[in-house]
Amino acid sequence: MTTRVTRSRVLCAAVVLGTLTLTGCFANEPAEDQPSPAASATSAPATAEAEPTEDASESPSTEPTESAESGEPSPSPSPSAPAGSDEATTEPAAESGICTADMLSAVLETEMGGGAAGSVYRQLIFTNTSGSECEITGYPGVSYVDAAGNQVGAPADREPGDSAPVVLGAGESAIAPVKQTNAENYGADCQLTDTVGLRVYPPNDTGSLVVDQTGTACASESIVLMTVAPTRPLAP
Repeated sequence: MTTRVTRSRVLCAAVVLGTLTLTGCFANEPAEDQPSPAASATSAPATAEAEPTEDASESPSTEPTESAESGEPSPSPSPSAPAGSDEATTEPAAESGICTADMLSAVLETEMGGGAAGSVYRQLIFTNTSGSECEITGYPGVSYVDAAGNQVGAPADREPGDSAPVVLGAGESAIAPVKQTNAENYGADCQLTDTVGLRVYPPNDTGSLVVDQTGTACASESIVLMTVAPTRPLAP
């Protein structure tokens, strides 16, 4: 009776386990305390436990400031000063500029006792009519003009002389000596022409003004009727 039971168990084990593996059929019964292969597989511990990742929310995004630790709000940056405010710097006052034609008036005056054989010595007087201080230095440009404002003949030659800066305050004057030769002295070669004044360019300026002087001049540009000296202070 015992022998039959044992064989029946062996055959049963072979049939049940034969579908899985041929080596799974054993003549002896497994011990009751020996775990089955399926149990061993399911109870096997994990080979490696995943390392916990650092929580991104725990890492601070910025360094805390002292005001944040104390609970006080951080002061906002002060705005830059707007243009034209009291904090804006002021440009220093400009130095005296050049006296230009629009800042001056001019007249031609005859020197007392300035007559000579065939020539007359006169003074071209510049006066600062602006409210600003300016400087006049050097030779003015001088030529005759007719009633239409056209130049007549050659411009004045320069007479050698020292040129020093002259600073003119409002209402102050400087002079440039002018020598004029009588046009009638040159005969037919002169091409005598009526004139109404002098066109005057202040030193170092491209603007001009006209000084009244009615007379005659030579239209021939080969004849020079005037010489002019550098500007200088007006004698008191």
